[in-house]
Amino acid sequence: MAGQFSLIAPFSMLVLLVYLSVEAALARRKLKKVPVRVAISGIRGKSSITRLIAGGLRAAGSKVMAKTTGSRPVLIYPDGREVEITRRGRPTILEQKKLVAAAVAEKADFLVSEMMSIQPECLGAEGRYLLQPQVLVLSNFRVDHTEFLGRRREEIARAMLEAVPPGTITFIPEEEVLPWMEPLARKKGFELRAVRSSSESARLTEILPYPEFEVNVRLALAVLEHFGLTADRVRAGWSGLNPDFGRPRVWKIVAPGERHFYLVSLFAANDPESSLLAMELITRRLGWQDSRKIGLLSLRADRGDRSQQWAGFLQSGEADFLESLILVGPGAGAIVRKLRKRARETGRPVWFLSEGEPEKNLEEIKNLVTSCQERWPGSAEKCLVFGLGNIGGFGSRLIDYLERTADAIRI
Repeated sequence: MAGQFSLIAPFSMLVLLVYLSVEAALARRKLKKVPVRVAISGIRGKSSITRLIAGGLRAAGSKVMAKTTGSRPVLIYPDGREVEITRRGRPTILEQKKLVAAAVAEKADFLVSEMMSIQPECLGAEGRYLLQPQVLVLSNFRVDHTEFLGRRREEIARAMLEAVPPGTITFIPEEEVLPWMEPLARKKGFELRAVRSSSESARLTEILPYPEFEVNVRLALAVLEHFGLTADRVRAGWSGLNPDFGRPRVWKIVAPGERHFYLVSLFAANDPESSLLAMELITRRLGWQDSRKIGLLSLRADRGDRSQQWAGFLQSGEADFLESLILVGPGAGAIVRKLRKRARETGRPVWFLSEGEPEKNLEEIKNLVTSCQERWPGSAEKCLVFGLGNIGGFGSRLIDYLERTADAIRI
């Protein structure tokens, strides 16, 4: 019996190697039928950059097949039509094979795709074998997915740059560049291009029909200029661009006692650093910098590292500008208990919200916000409730409900 197993194991490995070799050959053959491939990686902003690049290329008359995988996975066809991807089970990078097949079927000139991987090994495989991009964008290296990428910004940057395929032209924001990156790029055989802010990228940010970070616009513009597009041509493609599902949104919520507040969805920002930047963007855009602010933090069972990151951030005092906190989701109760002492010291209440149907949860949020407003002099003051943490689960359901029932505010 032992002898049988000793024969089976090598044979099985041989079969696996043959299968993988055939799959790689088929993938390479299909990829060659799509002349230009662009991949977008990094921690935040990938979906936005993907849409900006694809929209600019479409405006120039190119046939573009694109895919975002962020808040909701979507295929974007050459005519701009969007089809949400239905998944059976957990996401897998092999999903990119279907994107390549769709690009070939559409006879696309360009394939523009957000990369799916978090683990460095998968990130390398996705780039080298599944997409093989000639151009890669690295958006930023903010601290998130710490169980795979590391707990420091530099560790995350190194993990992502180590996975860059040789021969790739890689665009990165100038402010993210570190001294060791250029030598690493030369060693690995790819070109690193630092992209600095410009007056043109600032102007283009303002013409978008939704709030966007200048750095995302800057990176997309640099890629489009690399392909020979002018800023005027880009402007025409971006003026009516569809935003991602996870974009910032604002609704006016009518509460008991003839009061109201504004619920601002920043659920897709995920990590504390990105959330603070998004808060600053929205409050500055709407002139609401001095408004009262409440945090609505949604946690997920499969994002335990992110929950711990938020717990540390809230305990550090960096979030003391929030008048109160409402926490919902797995692990929220434990974090609320940890924050109770600080809440007593600062006089800022912390509440636990039991996750349920969006309609019921919204009523509970209204009551909690109203109790805060009653403690403030001048109840007519604007109050902003920021949805934070995670868009999956509670965040997504609440957004869908508010889109159907609440008054949206143009931002």
